[in-house]
Formats: sequence, structure tokens, C-alpha cells
Amino acid sequence: MVSTRTIRCSLLLVAALLAAALWAPGARAEVFEFLDKTKMNGKLIHYYDGVFTVETQGQTVKVPKEKIKSVSFQLPPARAEFSTPEKTFERWRKALVEGNMEKVIDCYGLMYQGMLATQMGQATESLKKMQKEVEGTKFTIKNSAVKGETATLKVTRQKGDESDTGDVVFVRENGEWKMLPPQP
Repeated sequence: MVSTRTIRCSLLLVAALLAAALWAPGARAEVFEFLDKTKMNGKLIHYYDGVFTVETQGQTVKVPKEKIKSVSFQLPPARAEFSTPEKTFERWRKALVEGNMEKVIDCYGLMYQGMLATQMGQATESLKKMQKEVEGTKFTIKNSAVKGETATLKVTRQKGDESDTGDVVFVRENGEWKMLPPQP
């Protein structure tokens, strides 16, 4: 019989390992405002000796810092698959069953993704074991509670005659609901 703690630890380990191995920052863009009040969207590639190298519309442009009034950073828009804690949990569950660790890690809060990826990269056998444990497991959301920028799902895990219920905690980041690793 596999305990809830074992499953939680395994899930955390898998998510951590995959995040480190597969995590890549989402699409981002910088907005460069020039002294003449015109603006340019682009990706900052390099800065050296007072010159910004910016990729914009498939081209690389060099801009001296003296011509720039400000640079602001824009986050990518929130993705629909993370619009509710329930959707995030379902994405996590499907990704785990499919063995898509990049998606598993993406379901966790940004501050945990690197740690999870690192842990997952060091425990390949644990990852395979966890994936086998999840096969044939039914997860049922029993309750959902949202309070400001945090949420909790009460989830029942059932495999065969075994079942247990626990809380899965979420936080909203950039308009997306992301899971937090289980706390011991």
C-alpha cells in the first residue's frame, strides 16, 4: 500500500526534476521608449559598452543607451489552461500520465520550478515509479476554495480499493493558477 505522503513526495520530486531539466522562460518582450517618445517592442539580447542589442521583428538592432528614455518589461499573457485551479490540476494530472515533465513542472509556481526540475533530473527511477503509481489512479476534486490570490482544492486519490484525500494549494501568478509543492 502506498501512502499519501509517499505519493506527495514522489510528485514533488518528479516536478522538481523536470522543471530544472526542461524549464525555459516564457515568451517575454521589452518595450524600449526613445527620447522622441517613439516605442519599439523587442527582446533584449545583449548590453555592452553603452549599446543595447535588441531583436525585433526578426532583425537585430543596436541602440545606444543615450537614445533610450526607458525600458519596461512585459510578462506574457495568462494562458487559458491555468485560468482556474481545477484546470491547472487537470493539466498536471494529464501531463503526469503522459510523462510530459515539462508540462508537469509548468503547473507549479515559478519559484519552485527550478528546484523541482533539479530534483527530477537526479531521480529518474523515482520518476518512473511515480508515473506507474499514477496510472490507473482516479483523482476527484471534492471541494474548491479561492481566497484572494490563493486557492485550495480538496482532492481524493483512488486506486483500486485504496483512497485518501488531501489538499492541493495554489497561488495566482501573472493571472495563472499554479500549484505549490506539498508541505511536510
